[in-house]
Amino acid sequence: MTCEVCGASINGPSSTIEIDGAFLKVCSNCSKRGTPVSSEAAVHRAPTPYSREEGRIDEGLEVDPEYHSIIRHGREQLGLTQEQLGRAINVKPSVISHLETAKMKPDILLARKLMHQLKVNLLVPSDELDSKASQRVDP
Repeated sequence: MTCEVCGASINGPSSTIEIDGAFLKVCSNCSKRGTPVSSEAAVHRAPTPYSREEGRIDEGLEVDPEYHSIIRHGREQLGLTQEQLGRAINVKPSVISHLETAKMKPDILLARKLMHQLKVNLLVPSDELDSKASQRVDP
């Protein structure tokens, strides 16, 4: 068995710790890096909304095609610079610039951070996008 933190071979008993919601089997050296938990607690914990077994809560949602203008408008409404927004959501200002110029499309996690910070909606149901796309196609 190998330590899930450092990758070293575990000789003797392993420990189960929690780090940021993840339960890991670790060696004795890495056991101080997290909160100790019993092996039974790790096995019988309730699944989180993001567990693979249950599927993501974001299934069926996609980033709005107009994300670039929504982000810029939301930032300007709050009177924030690209630097201030980047600092608030822990990304570089260049990422905000790339988003606002549509050079980069946010993933779901980044979209959620932006939605929370800017108080805007960037996610729309996939089927709604499909129906809009089919309406744009001329016969």
